Amino acid sequence: MKIRELIIYGYGQFTRRHIVLEDAPASLFFGQNEAGKSTIMSFIHSILFGLPHKQQADSKYEPKNGEVFGGAIVAEINGAGIVKIERVRGKAGGEAIISLPGGRMAGEALLREWTGGVDKSFFQSVFSFDLHGLQQIERLSEEEIGKFLYVTSMVGTDAIYKLEQKLGKEQDRLFKPNGKKPELNEKLARLKRADEMVKDSARRAGSYQPPLREKAEADEEIRNLESQLMKRRKEQSYLNKAVSLVPLLTEEKALNLELSLLPDTSHFPADGISRLERLLSELDPLKVQTSRMEEQLRVLKEKAAALIPDKSILESEKQIQELKESAGSYQSAVKEIRELKRSISLMDDELSALSGQVYESAPSPEQFLKMDTTLKMKHTISEMDEKARTLSIQKTQLDEQFDRAKEALDLSESRFTALLEKAMSTEERADLERELAALQEAGTKQDAGKLRQELDKVSSELERHKKSASANQKSRMAGFMLLFLIAAAGVIWSFSQQQWVLASILIVILAAGGLFFRNWKAGSDPLALHLEERKRSLTEELRKHTEPSAAHVQRAEELKGLLWKDEQMKQMADLEKLRGEQEERACDRIIAKYEEWEKTRFQLNEWLMPVLNSFYLNKETTASTLMQSFQLIEQYKAKLLEKQKKEEQMKRLLSETALFEEKAERIVNGTGMSGDSLLQQIDQVSAALRHEEEKKRALEEIGRRMTELTEEYEEQALLMRTKNEAIRHLLDISKVQDEEAFRQMALHHQKREAINQQLTWISRQLQSSEIAQSMAGKEWNSLEDDLAEAVLEAEGLEKRLKTRQEDAAMLQARLEALEADGSLSEHLHEYELQKEEARATAKEWMVQTLAKDFLLRTIDYHRTVRMPKLLEQTVHFFARLTEGRYVNVYLPDREQTFIAERADGQRFKAGELSQATSEQLYLSLRLALVSTMNESLNMPVLIDDGFVHFDAGRTTKMLDILKDISSEQQVLVFTCQAHLASQFHGPVTVLERKEVANGHTQTV
Repeated sequence: MKIRELIIYGYGQFTRRHIVLEDAPASLFFGQNEAGKSTIMSFIHSILFGLPHKQQADSKYEPKNGEVFGGAIVAEINGAGIVKIERVRGKAGGEAIISLPGGRMAGEALLREWTGGVDKSFFQSVFSFDLHGLQQIERLSEEEIGKFLYVTSMVGTDAIYKLEQKLGKEQDRLFKPNGKKPELNEKLARLKRADEMVKDSARRAGSYQPPLREKAEADEEIRNLESQLMKRRKEQSYLNKAVSLVPLLTEEKALNLELSLLPDTSHFPADGISRLERLLSELDPLKVQTSRMEEQLRVLKEKAAALIPDKSILESEKQIQELKESAGSYQSAVKEIRELKRSISLMDDELSALSGQVYESAPSPEQFLKMDTTLKMKHTISEMDEKARTLSIQKTQLDEQFDRAKEALDLSESRFTALLEKAMSTEERADLERELAALQEAGTKQDAGKLRQELDKVSSELERHKKSASANQKSRMAGFMLLFLIAAAGVIWSFSQQQWVLASILIVILAAGGLFFRNWKAGSDPLALHLEERKRSLTEELRKHTEPSAAHVQRAEELKGLLWKDEQMKQMADLEKLRGEQEERACDRIIAKYEEWEKTRFQLNEWLMPVLNSFYLNKETTASTLMQSFQLIEQYKAKLLEKQKKEEQMKRLLSETALFEEKAERIVNGTGMSGDSLLQQIDQVSAALRHEEEKKRALEEIGRRMTELTEEYEEQALLMRTKNEAIRHLLDISKVQDEEAFRQMALHHQKREAINQQLTWISRQLQSSEIAQSMAGKEWNSLEDDLAEAVLEAEGLEKRLKTRQEDAAMLQARLEALEADGSLSEHLHEYELQKEEARATAKEWMVQTLAKDFLLRTIDYHRTVRMPKLLEQTVHFFARLTEGRYVNVYLPDREQTFIAERADGQRFKAGELSQATSEQLYLSLRLALVSTMNESLNMPVLIDDGFVHFDAGRTTKMLDILKDISSEQQVLVFTCQAHLASQFHGPVTVLERKEVANGHTQTV
């Protein structure tokens, strides 16, 4: 795994931060204190292994400003490619979301597979280390440093060291052999006191003492008998072993006698018979091989005489090979020429089809190539097309608006005509008015009552009309505001979607509606004005008249009703006339828009004509179809250019094939070959060349083989002479004349060797036995009698011991019966309770002891299995890091520490090294552990200021080591040391901090 990018949504002081690591095996993060180095390390841990919970220490990195807690890492995974690992608090339960190449997604299971199933703690122990381990070394004593380094080599941290200390302290808390305060020691003391109280209670019982004494005497006798029996058993075991040695002594005596009867073979060579057999077995194949080589040399000479190559063909080898090598290219070129001809023919058909879709009579290819099909022209045509669609939409809208306005005007005129027909003529109205005036003059008193009634009626109607008008005005106002808001929302949406035509139309509608609303609001109500005027006139007349008679009032009321109704008709006709005039003005405005639309369309046509002429298009072509024609012309032009390229390619290929054919005919004619085609002739010439080359190679191979066989034959002949001389030498040193005598002596020598080996084994058995040593010089014949006597004595002791044990059991039963007394029972009960508590504490102590023993066994396994390889890597890093001053690191037997050997041979325990050198040994162990783990896990290594105490030379060596390690796995170094950043081999990411207004620091 190699980390490529860090994408921090919110983590510690970082929010919305994106850090890109260069494509390098090692990278360094440099920054001052509080610049965010530890935050980035914790961020990497959290994304790979899970965000911290509220109770964990790393939860302090949760953003305080409400930002999303988490982020993502872009990494390169072997076998998977570039992936994105994202982890956010609350998203999918905080689990990892992995984006794979190709848009696929995965989760936590795949991440666990990539990390080898390790957890965060293990990763920090092995692959991520900082000043913590170095600070631990500073706090330890000399004796503890070695043990700390030893356990660090197991898992990378002091966890095992702390666990061992914890188990030891827990053991000491529970029990110490000579202690008093530990818990188990106190309980054992209380148990002892309880036992003494039990015995004291029993002694107070009078009948308790005699059986108690008898029990003590029986126990003492039992112990004596057991001691005597054990002594006799040991004596019996000793005699059994001594008796088992008698056959060895007997066999030794017989072998010495047999050895004295055999002849002396001391001059016989070691492994003589096997050496002879080996020489003879090697000599026979040599004889067979030399005979076979002689026959092979004869056959090879005959074959060489039959192989004579044609030198004329071999002299033209280079030209024929060049011709054969070019034949494939020639054949490909011929095939490509056929494909090009077919492709050009198809292109001609496609060009004809494309031009037929646009032109009745197509322009020439030259004219097509001169046509402007640039992006600028395409953009211009697109604008024309957009303008044409806009004009079409506007035309449709104007037609709809004109139809609605014309319909409203016709309706208003028909209403106006109907109202005029219902109204009185001028003469009829004049007659009624004269009659009403006469009645008013004849009886003003009667008219005054009518005037008062009519005034009340007009007043109530005026009030009712005002209320109705106010309600209608509010309703219309609400409807208009709703439509205004809908239109405004449409304008905003059109601008966001870049629908400019729709936005323009909605803006025009809003402007017209606003103007209409203003005119409507400012206009007066004719009916309300009429009623108010009538009310004023009635009030004035009422002041002039007195109360009229009933007959005059009735007739006057009828006349007034007729005249008022006629007046209403005329007023309604006037109102309808005003409406008709408004609709007529609306029609005039739409007609004006028609004229503006015609002007815009004329401008579009003026803009369109030069484009049509440049593309040789029919002048009847519209802007809406121009884009489709342009696209077809663009395709035609591209296809035409492609055709010209293919024609040029075919022309070049025809020239190349012609040159090849001329050269091929010249070479083929020179060799005298014939065939149906040029390629067949080339194949024949090539075959003839191969045949002659094979003959030449065969001849060379025969010559080489003859040389090798001759040399091998001479070597085998020399080897045969050497083997015969070796056989003669064996016979001479054995002082025999022939092979048969040599074999007879070998049998005697082999028998002597077997007897000597058996005597040696018997001697070892006797020497290794302490019994044999102690019995040296004594009589061995009486051992069996002594053994039988010891067995009888042991059986007698066993019988006596069994009898006394039965007596002791009976006495114990009597004592237990006496102990059934009350006080004795209480003490016995207390004794059992104390014993049970002591047993529970002892069990707990045993668990701690077993755990510590298991831990020590694990450490021992690490020492014997993993440590040798780890130690080899540690020596490599430690020697480089100390610039050769220390050349080796040892692990003493049965000790948990290290010994470092200096170049001058002097050795030091880990606790005797200087502080910096101890830290360098610690880092060497950590790096060796990383290298070992890298065989199964390829995880990035994170180091935070791990070598601040190093001098300049060892710092440089440390950086060189990190550079070498980075060739196997990625290394990320975090430091605040400027000199490290300047010496680092790789890219450096600088983390800076700046002062903010309140004096705090902020990472940037």
